[in-house]
Amino acid sequence: MPKVSFEIPVEVKKTISKHKDIKWDKIVSDALWGYTKKIELLDSIVKKSKLSGKDAELLNKSIKKGLSGKYQGKS
Repeated sequence: MPKVSFEIPVEVKKTISKHKDIKWDKIVSDALWGYTKKIELLDSIVKKSKLSGKDAELLNKSIKKGLSGKYQGKS
């Protein structure tokens, strides 16, 4: 299996060091695997989409406007 290295905050390292009984490599691997699956699903959806970047931006603005109105009591 390939190895990957990355930096983590000092606070996280302190907690990890206190709990050596936890299989941190498994936790990180599972988290990365779960996120990877979400990205793969997103890629497959985007690949099939006919929505242009401009269309997506208009949809984004429309949704934000609707949510803003809803949560500010203006729906």
